[in-house]
Amino acid sequence: MVLGVPYADYGTQHLRDFRRITVIKTAQIGVVFLLFMAIFAVLALSPVDAQSVDPNCIHRGDKTAATNSLADLPKGQLKPLSTSYFLDPDGNINADRITAQDFAFTPCQTQFEAPRPSGTLWLRFTARNPHAEDQMWGVSFMETVLDDVTLFAARGSGLVRIAQDGRTVPAAQSDNDRLQTAVSFPIAAGQEKTYYVRVSGTYAPTVAPVIGSVDLLSSWSTGFSAISALLLVFCIIMTIFSLILFRHIDPRFYQYYTAYLIGMFCMTFLYDGWPNMLFGSTVSTQQWRPFIELSSGLVMLANIQYCRILLTMDTDPRQRNEAIFHWLTGLGVIGTIWAMIDPLDMGTPVAILLIINPFVLLYVSGRKMFDGVKHAIPVFASLLALTIGLLSSLYFFKFPTSFTEANSASELIAIRPITLSYASSTIVEGIFMMIAISIMINAMQRQRNAAVTEAIKLREKMARSEQQYQEAKGDAGSRLETLNALLTRDPNKKLPPPTEEGFLDRATQSVIKNVTQRGFGAGALASELGVTEKTLGRRLKKSQGLAPAAFIRSIRLSYARDLILLRQFDTVAEIAEASGFSSVAHFAKLYRQEFRATPSEALKSVKAMV
Repeated sequence: MVLGVPYADYGTQHLRDFRRITVIKTAQIGVVFLLFMAIFAVLALSPVDAQSVDPNCIHRGDKTAATNSLADLPKGQLKPLSTSYFLDPDGNINADRITAQDFAFTPCQTQFEAPRPSGTLWLRFTARNPHAEDQMWGVSFMETVLDDVTLFAARGSGLVRIAQDGRTVPAAQSDNDRLQTAVSFPIAAGQEKTYYVRVSGTYAPTVAPVIGSVDLLSSWSTGFSAISALLLVFCIIMTIFSLILFRHIDPRFYQYYTAYLIGMFCMTFLYDGWPNMLFGSTVSTQQWRPFIELSSGLVMLANIQYCRILLTMDTDPRQRNEAIFHWLTGLGVIGTIWAMIDPLDMGTPVAILLIINPFVLLYVSGRKMFDGVKHAIPVFASLLALTIGLLSSLYFFKFPTSFTEANSASELIAIRPITLSYASSTIVEGIFMMIAISIMINAMQRQRNAAVTEAIKLREKMARSEQQYQEAKGDAGSRLETLNALLTRDPNKKLPPPTEEGFLDRATQSVIKNVTQRGFGAGALASELGVTEKTLGRRLKKSQGLAPAAFIRSIRLSYARDLILLRQFDTVAEIAEASGFSSVAHFAKLYRQEFRATPSEALKSVKAMV
């Protein structure tokens, strides 16, 4: 025996504790390792060198850009644009003078340094149509966020503008009405022409131009739009679902989670360019950037707060250690304000925090999970999905996949899966987090209903004891007055005889279980109890002196009073909704009639006592 525990049991328990500690330590080491890797990747993140080339390139001695030609495939074809380039940092050189500039050309180069907000990047390329019929080709970019892309054709010693698209281009002047930025041009059979492309306004440090058939570019844009729209619709549906399902349970759940979803919606909506496509907005990326950084900060802070509530709700307030959440929140606020001041040069802190936060929260939720907290499991899964998605986006941003050609929109999305991985991880994260919140709320609802049921039973027991005492004294008038005061019910109500106690308890518990269902009436209650409505009415009339509808209403009002006493909500509207009343005014009127005080007065009294 060891402290009263058999040796065999002690050894088994010791082995379990050893395994548990080993798993926790392994998880901690893994999370810390991933965190340091993420920090290193972010700090090492830099624009791709404009002079980096494929070492296997066989045209290293070329001085001019190669000719671009597309194969005649049924679904079209897309490949990197072979082009020379000229970076104008100040954006002072216009189309009339660009032909005289010295363009650089690096064979096999597919990515080019993006211009600053005030600058422009010029591309010069040659297109040749070797086919027997005319073709319609287009130029686009692997990056979707571009303010202005203008295509010029060389004519004599000057340039002629033939197409334009971008976030700042009015719809009447745009060559493209889709989310993906693209410009197109016709090229006759056997023709070879030189074109210039002017690019300005992008978030990305580099741009990767591509040339392809307009059909393939259209399909690509449709696929990208579908992914972005799916994420937006998901945010809307989950927000509505959160407001409907969680609002009457506990405001803290829906407030932070709704803020998270709204921030995610705004960030995606603005970043992907929906204002331009839906409303014809010509606001530049530089002007949208502070709002995008604000949305990113809102997403980060809301994520921290609802994880804090979920992971500390069941902990004794005196034993809660929320310092890590406070530190993350403080850093998030500072980083967000910093990024909004100068998004272009100071947006990195928010990006770093967006990646660090899920790691830290993943570590905390992992410890809670191994401590036996059930709802910590979906929280851990949610944060794991978010972490994987962010790391995937970071990896493909740092190491973009090179390609030689693509024949379908799905290939293009797979080549640059940043949007797909981000959207899928966000959706999976939201689903798991909703499961976690649901588990927590169901547990709280069961605890609350149990507490209210016990409170009602206690009042009934106290009233019954007082009744027996008054009956022993023989003072019927005093007994009736005491019962009225204790039960706070109509003077005609009677306490149930002992034979009806079980039936009345079951009826009370049934009403409490369905208290949030506004349509729960006499028929539903009778069905729950396994009796007819007529039998239910007779038994309630005999034991309580109440009709079924009045009995249900009385339980709802008692439930509402207990919610006030237990300080479950802060407003009368929330209490009315949680008690199953559709009208706040009607609820307040009934409550005053029942308890001789308004719900707002009762709330103030309870708050004053705290």
